Amino acid sequence: MQKSVLGYGSIFHKEDITRLPEISDTSFLGNHTLFYAGRYAIKYIIDCILKERDIATLWMPNYYCPYVKNWLEEKRSSIKYYDIDPFDANAQINWKQFDASDVVLTNNYWGIKANPIPSGTRPLIIEDHSHGWLSEGCVQSKADFCIASLRKTLPIPLSGIAWKPKNGNCTIPLLPINGAAVDHNTDPMTRSWNLMDDAMTKKANCSDPKEKSEFLSSYSQGEMLLRNTQEIFEVQNIHKELIRKALFKDYNSFKKQNLEYIHQNLAPSTAYKLLYLEHPVPFGLLLVFKDKETMASCKHYLIDNAIYPAELWPKNTIAQKYKHLLNLHVDFRYTTDDMRYLVAVINRWSSENHDTDMQKTSEISEKLAP
Repeated sequence: MQKSVLGYGSIFHKEDITRLPEISDTSFLGNHTLFYAGRYAIKYIIDCILKERDIATLWMPNYYCPYVKNWLEEKRSSIKYYDIDPFDANAQINWKQFDASDVVLTNNYWGIKANPIPSGTRPLIIEDHSHGWLSEGCVQSKADFCIASLRKTLPIPLSGIAWKPKNGNCTIPLLPINGAAVDHNTDPMTRSWNLMDDAMTKKANCSDPKEKSEFLSSYSQGEMLLRNTQEIFEVQNIHKELIRKALFKDYNSFKKQNLEYIHQNLAPSTAYKLLYLEHPVPFGLLLVFKDKETMASCKHYLIDNAIYPAELWPKNTIAQKYKHLLNLHVDFRYTTDDMRYLVAVINRWSSENHDTDMQKTSEISEKLAP
């Protein structure tokens, strides 16, 4: 992979994952079903619940993926939103606002958010671990159901999962997917998988800007198929096999090492808040901003320097002081040398545009210099 052309971040490239170590304990995962994306896992669990009981209201966090919100709203009218600070790992949900006949979707924000389950009469709880697969909150969950969009962590074209944590006590079963027979040459999930697989392959071998445009176009087409498909398709066996091979790799060990380096070398700045914990390991390098303008300034500067952050998420309005997040990928694709480059660029943006601790920035710049 040519970083001089591709830069840092964006989608995964095709990778030989046999080199990655496995986690030692996978016992947390109870009965489970694989999907092509996390949104299908949510819809599937709702369908399983509706087989057993009515749902008065589906509650979702106000700060959530706008595409999934819109996708679910297309088919459900009884959706409401509750407030929770996505950038405070200690913020607690006000469970008094829900009825026992409701279903509440909670989020393990960025892999560092624990969601204690209330005792007594309560709504059913679906916990989203899309940005915290194999995090402490994921493996110790006591929710009724859990889901994850696995493709945010696994270098796989498409992947999602729904499961019943072994620490939970919900008696509603996960049912077989009863989909009609499909032609895998034309169904949208196979087409989406093939487009994204093509994008990942092209990225792995990309050596010039024209090829970069081609893999981004393939990926975009695959993504649009997901957004426009409501039907749940059972994952093909050949795809299940690829997902399972990647399911329990120790992705967090690479993030932990890279984030420790960043935390030691990133200069303090008034422009953003660094959302970082030594334990549990965050999803990535998380920079949180109070206003959209400052976030956009940083984002554009990073892109100009071939660093491609993800904005998680646009189109959300919240009342908290910090409102916007950029995630920079620090996964197994990247080394300490790569982290040195990321830190140097962020520190330079801060020193050029904001009231940074100039003395520490100068000291760090000297340390980072080749």
